Amino acid sequence: MARRRKKRRSPLAALADALLSLMDWLCETASAALVALLRALGRGLLGLLRGTARALMAACRLLVGVPLRLVRRLTARGDAQRCLRLNGAEFERYVALLLADNGFEHVVQTKGSGDQGADILAERGGSKYAIQCKNYAGTVGNAAVQEVYAGAQFYGCDRAAVICPGEFTRGAKELARSTGVLLWDGRKLSRMMKISGRRPHHRENA
Repeated sequence: MARRRKKRRSPLAALADALLSLMDWLCETASAALVALLRALGRGLLGLLRGTARALMAACRLLVGVPLRLVRRLTARGDAQRCLRLNGAEFERYVALLLADNGFEHVVQTKGSGDQGADILAERGGSKYAIQCKNYAGTVGNAAVQEVYAGAQFYGCDRAAVICPGEFTRGAKELARSTGVLLWDGRKLSRMMKISGRRPHHRENA
């Protein structure tokens, strides 16, 4: 039997196949590039939306927070005698908040027992403060000055202070002058309350 001769592909057919393969490759490449572009645009749009949302939230906090702080300061009575309704632990917590509102940083309350004469530790202007809180209706004597001076030495503080809603005795003032201890009386406490705008709340009235 005679062998069948293979039909030779015409050059036009081979060219058509090559063109079809090229078209397929171009379509696949274009599709992949389009998908990548859409994904990048989606991520960019999502990031833009998130950034816009954060900016709007910050603007809302600013617009709402500033008037609230202003109203709170304008309505604050700043009467140190109102602190007498607080017990000892409440007064210490309240003073810690006042200190933070008045520019002090790293405000920390020491443990209740064995505080070594300092109820609160805080920092401002590069100095570390040891502060003792005395919520007395009467005058505070020099024992508090001695205690906080020792507490400042124990905690390695640069300054020591005693804060109270009332006054200090003459002996306390004399000892404070010789030791460098700061005495923050009711007038000082009232100014701090005015700046902060916070009101002292007893747990029974909270």
